[in-house]
Amino acid sequence: MTATEATPDVGNRSAIEWKLYVNMLTTRLFEEALVRWEHEGKISAQTFPSKGQEAIAIGCCLALERGDAVIPSFRTRGAMVAMGITIVEQLREFIHSPLAAGDSRDAPHHASWPERGVMPGSTMIGGHLAMAAGLALAMQLERKGEVSLAFFGDGTLGSGDLHETMHIAGISRLPLILVCENNGWEMATPWQKVRQTQSLIPYAEPFGFATRSVDGNDALEVYNAARWARATALNGQPVFLDCMTFRAGLYSSHFGEVRGDVEKDLAAWEKRDPLTKMTEWLIGHGFASAEDLERLSQQEEQRIEDTFNRLRSEG
Repeated sequence: MTATEATPDVGNRSAIEWKLYVNMLTTRLFEEALVRWEHEGKISAQTFPSKGQEAIAIGCCLALERGDAVIPSFRTRGAMVAMGITIVEQLREFIHSPLAAGDSRDAPHHASWPERGVMPGSTMIGGHLAMAAGLALAMQLERKGEVSLAFFGDGTLGSGDLHETMHIAGISRLPLILVCENNGWEMATPWQKVRQTQSLIPYAEPFGFATRSVDGNDALEVYNAARWARATALNGQPVFLDCMTFRAGLYSSHFGEVRGDVEKDLAAWEKRDPLTKMTEWLIGHGFASAEDLERLSQQEEQRIEDTFNRLRSEG
């Protein structure tokens, strides 16, 4: 569901704050359902939940314009939601429907909808970043005023693909935006064991990137940073957004929680949950009541479940 598909009679549905909230809500509920369905044996492909990180993908993608291209990572399902890929279209990848966008039996997060700006990703960590640079080069040559944006986690710092991409983008001044979902973990390894600083900005600046550190749990801040990034990239300088966040969910539906003792960190970060923060913003600014938003959540959860059951019955 995209923001325009929401149907409650609350708030100003054209406001960016409302769109951010609805897209984050849908992403959270959809991913929770995907994990549950796999554990119940109803689907086989694993899911990489983005709980706690949804504001980054959604804030960035809602800041883009027609013609721009996005390459999601395996954990940015919110990018597909924000780019207008419906729950029906995404579920077809998980149930191996003949109407699926691609042969995604192994990894539904590889599905793509190029006509709507969602390009295929890569299972190889960092492998999609070079593709994003290639798209940016094509856009630069065609001079259509478009940008290419790619998401990745901070663990990608150990991949040569990231450094090579930053090198060619900086030298060629490509209209490229690299968005790091910096949650401080490389699967089960904390950042302190693999680099000197949690921030990746010191690694991007020498390549000639404009950089900005962003509160990745503040959807409005992410959106505004992405708008700035788009304008900067079109002005001849690639951009690196270092979005600080924390993964509050499982590593994946297959592996579960692979980190060590993170209970203390989880408790602290739950207070900064992006969906909770936007809920409080909407209520505080009179967009909706707590009851309105709870009703919307229940309706959306049921809609996702009904959609899944209908598609399964259709074969």
